[in-house]
Amino acid sequence: MSTTGFGGYAVVVPIRSLTTAKSRLRTQSDTMRSDLALAFFLDTIAALERSREVDRIVVVSRDTDIHRCVRSRWDVVEDGETGLPAAVDRGIERLRRVRHSGPVAVVLPDLPFATTDAFDLLLSSARKHRRAFLTDDAGTGTTCVAAATVGAVVHRFGSNSAHAHADADLVALDVPVPELRVDVDVFGDLYDQRSLGLTLGEETTEVLNRWRVARCQVAESNGSVAAPS
Repeated sequence: MSTTGFGGYAVVVPIRSLTTAKSRLRTQSDTMRSDLALAFFLDTIAALERSREVDRIVVVSRDTDIHRCVRSRWDVVEDGETGLPAAVDRGIERLRRVRHSGPVAVVLPDLPFATTDAFDLLLSSARKHRRAFLTDDAGTGTTCVAAATVGAVVHRFGSNSAHAHADADLVALDVPVPELRVDVDVFGDLYDQRSLGLTLGEETTEVLNRWRVARCQVAESNGSVAAPS
C-alpha cells in the first residue's frame, strides 16, 4: 500500500492462460510448466502487493485458476487472448474507467526473483520520469514500463522491446534491481541467477521442491529439465 503521499501506482499484470503460458519453458510435463507459470505470477504479485508504492493491481487473464487466486484481493479483467499488447490495453482501459489518477506501471508476470524492496526502488525511481522502462538482464527485452498517468502510458512489448521502448522516448531506468530483470524462459535462468545470489520466491521454490527438481537435473545444453529418477 502506498505510503509516499504522492498517490500510489496502479499496476497492470497481464498473464496468458496457464495452458499456454511459458510455452518455451521445457519441462517434463505440461502440468509442471503450468504450475511454474502460476508460481512465477504469484511470486511477482506477492512482491507487488507489499510495496509501499502500489495502491491497485489489475490482473488481465482469462484463466480460471488465476481468477480464483487473486479475485478476492485485486481487480481481474478478462483477457481476449489476442496477444500481450491487447491484454495490456485492456488493463489500461479498466484504469481509465475507474479514473485512476496516480502513476501506472505494467509488470510482466514471470519474475520469480521479485522482491518488494526491488519494486519500491524501481517505482520510486520511475516517478522522476513521465515515461520509463526496465530492460531485462539480456538488455533486449522489457520487464516493466511506467508512466506518470494513465494517459501517458506507452508500451511496445514484443521482439526487441527495449529498443522499441527507447525509440518511443521512454527513459531506460538504471537502478540496481536484478531481481526484476530476470524473465525466465529456460530452467537455466533459474539456477544461473540463484548462483549470483538472487533468491527465488516461495511459490516457485515450492513447485520445484514438489516436482523434485534438482540442479543436477538441468540439461545445460538446452536449458530443459529431465524427469526425476
